[in-house]
Amino acid sequence: MKARNFVVLAFGAIGLLLAPRLSAQVVVRGTESSDNDNSSTRAEVKITTTDRSVVPLVKEREQTKIDDNTERTETVTRVRRNDGSYFDAQRSTTIKKQISPDVTEISTAVVEKDRQGQDRTAERKVETVVKTDEGEKSQVDTYARNSSGRLVLARVVDANTVTNANGQTDTTVVEKAPDVSGNIVVQKQIDKTTVQKGSNEKVTTAETRSVDHLTGRMAVTEETTTTVRSEGDTKQINTVVRTPGRLGWEVTGRTTTSETTAPDGSVTREIIEEGRSLYSTYSGNQMMEPLVPQRKLVENETRSPDGTVVVQQDVFRRDVNGDWVPQSFSTVQPTAGFGQNHPAPPPPVAQQPAVSQEPEPTSPPVVPN
Repeated sequence: MKARNFVVLAFGAIGLLLAPRLSAQVVVRGTESSDNDNSSTRAEVKITTTDRSVVPLVKEREQTKIDDNTERTETVTRVRRNDGSYFDAQRSTTIKKQISPDVTEISTAVVEKDRQGQDRTAERKVETVVKTDEGEKSQVDTYARNSSGRLVLARVVDANTVTNANGQTDTTVVEKAPDVSGNIVVQKQIDKTTVQKGSNEKVTTAETRSVDHLTGRMAVTEETTTTVRSEGDTKQINTVVRTPGRLGWEVTGRTTTSETTAPDGSVTREIIEEGRSLYSTYSGNQMMEPLVPQRKLVENETRSPDGTVVVQQDVFRRDVNGDWVPQSFSTVQPTAGFGQNHPAPPPPVAQQPAVSQEPEPTSPPVVPN
């Protein structure tokens, strides 16, 4: 067995909504062990604040090699109850089988607990991957429960990838779904092309076509360009999203990622997401509000000699003044189910009814016959 490695994912000090000046930390800690044929991993989410520490989620995965052509992966997700115990909220079983040297079939079944504690299959997915002389073809059929509780075909995704002699890669992805009559119809198509420009730059352009429900025809609804540049230990990724607008095609989103790798394998990454401002000073025909940074993610991935990997991620958002502020959340629990350590607050003191200052009504006079 190999030595167990710990993976820690920490979302640094984040201010709480209802507890100013406090901080919280979310840690995902994993252990991994493996041999030649089998492997197992365990990950747990741990939320720590100044007044409590709780593990709300535990996920375990075991991968087993059945034979030379078949692998099975069992994943169990356990969720914490209010009393501190855990229950198996979801189980996932994946069977990967090599049908032939060019055909691979992957079947996944997701089983969840219902309100009565009984197991039921919530989703089933069947994927077939075929290698061709030009590239690769795949089809993914997803079955989900309908309103009657039956598993029915809910989505079909077909993908075809072709690699040219010059290294250019063309990929077409077609997503289908049943309409109101149950017929499988095309909902979306994505055409993507990747071109290697020089030894340090790669450009990927994608065009998305969606169904116009008014006309029933396919129309281009989004264009995306992603440029990846590498220079030494630094990588720059720029993604620009364009959508049709009032004045033609408009840039509606931009993401910039800067990544630096240290000699020891540690990685520092900064991701800035830009979008349209919610506050506009334009009027009339001047609708082209420029893009502004809206969210920033700062990640620091540190690798230790013993194989330990620590990833700390901080999330920031722009406030109305344009300053980056840490994204906050609250760990305050509801009053129900607090238990002995956190008793519910006492009920409010009953108030005495106010005395009316109006005179009491008198009985109407009796009129003799």
